[in-house]
Amino acid sequence: MEGRGSSTGASYVRLVTRSDVVWAALALVLFTPLTVVSEDKDELPRFIEDVPNITVTVGRDALLPCTVEQLKGYKVAWVQVDTQTILTIHKQVITRNPRIALLHNDHRSWHLELKNVREKDRGWYMCQVNTDPMRSKQGYVDVVVPPDIIDRESSGDLTIREGQDVTLTCRAKGHPTPSIVWRREDNQDIVLDSDKADSGGTDTAHTVKSVEGETLVMKRVSRLQMGSYLCIASNGIPPSISKRTQLRVQFPPVAWVPQQLEGAYIGQELTIECHTEAFPKSINFWTNTNGDMVVSDERYEPIVTETSYKVYMKLRIRRVEKKDVGTFRCIAKNSLGETDGAIRIYEIEPPKSHSNGVFEMVEADGGSGEGSTPVPQNHLNKGPGHHTNPQRGLQQPSFGLSFGQSSAARPASPTPRLTLTASFLTAALLPLWLSCFLAAPLCW
Repeated sequence: MEGRGSSTGASYVRLVTRSDVVWAALALVLFTPLTVVSEDKDELPRFIEDVPNITVTVGRDALLPCTVEQLKGYKVAWVQVDTQTILTIHKQVITRNPRIALLHNDHRSWHLELKNVREKDRGWYMCQVNTDPMRSKQGYVDVVVPPDIIDRESSGDLTIREGQDVTLTCRAKGHPTPSIVWRREDNQDIVLDSDKADSGGTDTAHTVKSVEGETLVMKRVSRLQMGSYLCIASNGIPPSISKRTQLRVQFPPVAWVPQQLEGAYIGQELTIECHTEAFPKSINFWTNTNGDMVVSDERYEPIVTETSYKVYMKLRIRRVEKKDVGTFRCIAKNSLGETDGAIRIYEIEPPKSHSNGVFEMVEADGGSGEGSTPVPQNHLNKGPGHHTNPQRGLQQPSFGLSFGQSSAARPASPTPRLTLTASFLTAALLPLWLSCFLAAPLCW
């Protein structure tokens, strides 16, 4: 089958007249047969196969084969159709393009080689023989280009205030045209609208894993959306390429305290905690009951752990003293504001000791003596026998068994206490136990 571009001699003249005068003169010299050839169609040159369409990646080499039988005194030429440029005639390379070469063998194969292919080489190429009418075959060279991000047209790192809208843009070039997908670098979901996504947490339309397209629009951005976003461009030609855009969300410090009340006895080691969030990064420190900043020494050890915009503050008090009873504060400051959290430390009785096999059943109180402070529900440092109401976070009286001194050796307390010796308990409970053992139905 004749390739596109096969035509009569008249059409060949139209091709020549569109070239410059120098080329026309050269073509007349090189492309005219030296002898008159037979007009018998069976003896005319013929193509063994079509010139194939090929796809080549930019920067690689391409080879366009053209095989002709019975060429005799005729000549073969290669033409770049789109630009009307004659590349080779017979064994001569006409173009001044150093990347063009001709590979021929046995007056039969005339292969066009394109070295280090560029995008401008994309198009139709014709292998033609100067018969009358002209015979030709042509093939298409498709130059594919891996994707590349256009930095000047894409978003760089952004810093915005919490609650504002933001639009990230990413543009890429390549052939075929690349497609673009947005993802979070930490593989978390992309929140498209903080207000709607937070309402019940079930609005999946506003929380997605990825977004396709050149732009990523997020409304009413919150601190949870702070992080790195990846724009990934791909077109099936490796390698794909990505660009990282860092989104920073500014907000004033906030603080919360897991346990606002801590009970401790004198000499005990105690650790209090406070969590803060802020961006820009905040300055964090503790103040003691006098309002003075706490510095690290033999009794105090401030501990700070930072992750992104979050700061976890701890203060380890190695030996609680009387002056530690009161309110400690964790403070966070940045350019947008300041906040603090308060933790109240109150004194409790030290653990009771075992003395001469005496057991005490005591009613728990909120401390030693009058004016004691109730213990919170989530208190980690409770004295013996202290329990809290899980609903109200306040102390409920309860009875617990503890080791300790006899009631005579201990100062009087406003809370009633009952002391029983081990022998008295045994004597009182033995008859009841025996009667239940011998006559089980009476007890059960």
